[in-house]
Amino acid sequence: MDNRLAPLLSRGETLSRAEYRALAHLTEHPLLVGHITVRELAKQTFVSTATIVRLCQKLGFSGYSEFIWHCKQLLSGTPHISEQPFGAQDELPILFERFVANYQQTFRWISAEKRRHFTSLLRDKESFFLYGAGFSYLFAEYLTKKLQVLGKAAFISGPGDSRNIFLSNAARYQVFIAVSRSGETEQVLDKARIAKNVGMTVVAFTRASANSLAGLADLHFALYDEAVHFAAEAAGITSFESNLVLLIDLLLLEATG
Repeated sequence: MDNRLAPLLSRGETLSRAEYRALAHLTEHPLLVGHITVRELAKQTFVSTATIVRLCQKLGFSGYSEFIWHCKQLLSGTPHISEQPFGAQDELPILFERFVANYQQTFRWISAEKRRHFTSLLRDKESFFLYGAGFSYLFAEYLTKKLQVLGKAAFISGPGDSRNIFLSNAARYQVFIAVSRSGETEQVLDKARIAKNVGMTVVAFTRASANSLAGLADLHFALYDEAVHFAAEAAGITSFESNLVLLIDLLLLEATG
């Protein structure tokens, strides 16, 4: 909840359950203020529009429009984040420090030469084909969107697409970027081999342990992965994914800065 709207809840003693539910929904989703009609708010909170009107009147407003105007005024102030009880953060420092240590380990492996190589590709090349399977597809898609924002021609593909899509388009692209945590996914390796054969520069993001995709890549970014065995712990939560996002953003920032 945005606590700039908290004063509204302090008036909730006279509200019915339905009225309070509608008010709480709006305070928990401040981005709706000014963008949701009385009917939409009623529908989302399973109340009638008459309930919303009564809510506004009990809060001292003539109607919904005046209520929303007041909410906008409250939101125009500087937000204040209330302090959490110390006990709620007891476990946070241990996990935070562990993840930071993992990030530092990854970035020790990313040499200045590798960063310069990536910067050169981003500045000199205009067309990029990205590929990822499973969870890796999400991160390949993230990088694709970032490249598109930078004005590059970037296309994303995954195992759900026909192999012919890649074969038909490979010659149009200059750089092939593969994201694969294991570096052993056969669909990814297949596309990387084709990319090499047609003269594309192959960039790979994988875990740091030795893998086949790293051997195929012209530029390989090895990320620290605390999971002992990929196949057994692929679904586990580790710092690998957050490592990957940090690395992508830092590479792009350095290349465009």
